Amino acid sequence: MTATLAFWGAAALLAYTWIGYPLLLRLMRLGAARARPAPEPWHRGSPHARRPPLSVVVAAFNEAGCIREKIDTTLAQAYPERGLEVIVVSDGSTDATDSIVGRHPDPRVRLIRQDPRAGKSPALNCGAAAARGDVLVFTDANAMFGPDALARLAAPFADPRVGLVSGQGLYAATSGDARAVSSGYVRFEAMLRAGESALGFQASADGAVYALRRTIYRDLQAAEVNDLLHPIQAELGRYVCRFEPAAYTVEPPSRGGGQEFRRHVRIVAQGMALLRRWLPALVAARRWRAVWMLLSHRALRWTGGPALVVLLVASVVLRERHAVYTAALAGQAAFYALALAGWIAERAGRRLGRLAIPYYFCLVAAAGPAGFVRFVRGHAQAVWAPAGGVAERVA
Repeated sequence: MTATLAFWGAAALLAYTWIGYPLLLRLMRLGAARARPAPEPWHRGSPHARRPPLSVVVAAFNEAGCIREKIDTTLAQAYPERGLEVIVVSDGSTDATDSIVGRHPDPRVRLIRQDPRAGKSPALNCGAAAARGDVLVFTDANAMFGPDALARLAAPFADPRVGLVSGQGLYAATSGDARAVSSGYVRFEAMLRAGESALGFQASADGAVYALRRTIYRDLQAAEVNDLLHPIQAELGRYVCRFEPAAYTVEPPSRGGGQEFRRHVRIVAQGMALLRRWLPALVAARRWRAVWMLLSHRALRWTGGPALVVLLVASVVLRERHAVYTAALAGQAAFYALALAGWIAERAGRRLGRLAIPYYFCLVAAAGPAGFVRFVRGHAQAVWAPAGGVAERVA
């Protein structure tokens, strides 16, 4: 009886997390669309809507390889010249980052040196404090803006109810290995964000490209993840969050499975620390919609690894009781065999092809327990990664 309950409980949790929650969002999104009139152009992210002054804040550590391109492509955006500034906060960089930014000829570019090195969140605090724009745009140094990204990101702020607008970070095209699968993961996240946005909240913004009203910004603690906390703060301030997929950036993918695993471990540890502090505030404010989305989109996904283990063990115990359990065990064995083959292929330097899907899924699932251990040990402090790696944002 215990094994049966464990099997179906784990199966239900996994099914809800990856299938049920997206379907619920889609149904609720359709219902909300029918219940309200057609949106104004600024709701659709029209680049021709009113354009508030923007301050683009980039926290940088040893980004000499890409910071000039980041600045130039930002200034090349179709946005009023007087309504745009770029603030680069160098977090104790030891390469040529400071000199590249400091020598830039455009007066709209400002360099702030944070010394000694203190981490990303304190760097963002410095940039926000120095900003002059009505809207703050947070982005990664190695994430290059797509056409009209800033205009589309800024357009929804014509609605005074909007406090945060998230774009989406895309990965540059790669070969068909585990790194390329991350693009599929991004598409899945975009689907969830679109559904959540239709209901006025997002379980996280995309750290590569999102905008926040400056009046909402409060100084971040060193271990607080900005792209997870800012939607919560917007919600507590009675603002709504929007998602604008046409406001995108493009950045390099991770270099392999090991780096992707470490990134997700950091995400889980930092996310758990943040939810422990801020979920009670949302509950006290009776922001039940936001609580539901954070638990469904974030917390339950982080339990996926243990749920998979429970499902496998229960399947082994129950395999002779019914054909359903036998089939479930066979399916899991085949899936994990493919994931193992993907790991072996990557170690051998070969292309993974379709093996990338089970391999990448298992990496993300395994990151949940590892991130929990890191969280329990009090190691949720944000860790800085230069542009040569992958931006450490919630995903």
